[in-house]
Amino acid sequence: MRTNVLLLSPPVLICFCWALTFGVAGCALFLPDVFDLLPVFMAREDLSTDGFSGMGSVWIALCLLVYMTVDFGVKTTLRPNPQMQIPLDVNRAAQLCFRTNLLLLGVTAIWIVTTAQSVGGLKALAALVYIDSLGARDLLLQNKLFTGMRLFYAALPATGAIAAILLALNATRTLSVESKRLCQITCAINLIALLLLPIVMSQRLLLLQFLLSAYIGICMVRGRCVGLAYLPLGLCLFLTTWILREAVTNPSLDRSAFDIGLQKLAFYFVNDLWNSYRPLKSEISHTFGMFSLRGLLFFSFTDGYFATLLSDRLMAIEDVRGGGDFSIFTAPYVDFGPVIGVLCVALMAAAFRCAYWAGLHSPLGALVYGQIGASLLFSTHGTYFTHHNFFFSLIILVAVCHLSRRTQHSTRYGVSRHV
Repeated sequence: MRTNVLLLSPPVLICFCWALTFGVAGCALFLPDVFDLLPVFMAREDLSTDGFSGMGSVWIALCLLVYMTVDFGVKTTLRPNPQMQIPLDVNRAAQLCFRTNLLLLGVTAIWIVTTAQSVGGLKALAALVYIDSLGARDLLLQNKLFTGMRLFYAALPATGAIAAILLALNATRTLSVESKRLCQITCAINLIALLLLPIVMSQRLLLLQFLLSAYIGICMVRGRCVGLAYLPLGLCLFLTTWILREAVTNPSLDRSAFDIGLQKLAFYFVNDLWNSYRPLKSEISHTFGMFSLRGLLFFSFTDGYFATLLSDRLMAIEDVRGGGDFSIFTAPYVDFGPVIGVLCVALMAAAFRCAYWAGLHSPLGALVYGQIGASLLFSTHGTYFTHHNFFFSLIILVAVCHLSRRTQHSTRYGVSRHV
């Protein structure tokens, strides 16, 4: 039985994310004997259960109601198209994707090699990772080749998703053997890189972004949820990197890496929920878009200016933030207050529904929605769709698809679609 792609619509993804967050965080908080390391992790970030309040629940419920209402309203105005148009030269897209990916990996590799040379070679860097992973991470950050260089590393999920979706489009038999091989190599190399690099560099969400965006994009171009049997494998890959990272960052804890990793994962759910609730409990100085508009500020080269201008407010907001970031519903409130915050939620609902509709009608739309849908699945952890990494990924997606457009005879992918 085929599962309808409606299961990947924005409201479903957001509700799943919040339900999972409440479920895991609730289990962690109400089963202290099982999650006995949770108080240790919470103490590191100065978190307490006092941060949760009824007002936080009211705000989340209100935002969910507004989101669902606007999403339904926009959905009723969009007309479904029964076929996906593919105005792409898929073979050229495969070649461009492969070359772009080589550039991203090349810059990342040069960064790692030059940093390793400063400590005596790759073996010495690997030893430093084992002894002091945080020190190794700081060393890498101090040796960046140029400003914004980390964007090249952060864009690997985007090129990997392009390759995966091109392979999914090969049902039309238009992808040559060579292009198919290039896409397979791109997916494999990116998977290996995103499995290993986060152990040193953190940013494990890049691996999750790659796995989720590729899967969602494939389902969008196929018009149904596919490969459900492979989802546990993707989960195991993510947990492997997660556990290895926690094993090297918590050497003082006399526990197995598996136990530390799972308890730290549970802590992150508690931390995310705390970040969603705590700002609603007291008066805060709003930050005027520093969280909701950070990607736009970065690419307009005004982030430093506004960070200096609002430095007092940003320092004060740290009192109501644990580790990580604010959630999809709390970030607009922190930035703009309740009224404009609700309007921001409504705007997001409309934009994401349109992105979902576009994802059913073109490969570029599927790629873009894949990135958005993946970010919605961890949107209680932060608003990745406002980050400069996300915008840089979109630039790469649009550039590859634009340079690969067919001039004549657009191909149609004949699968029924329903919005």
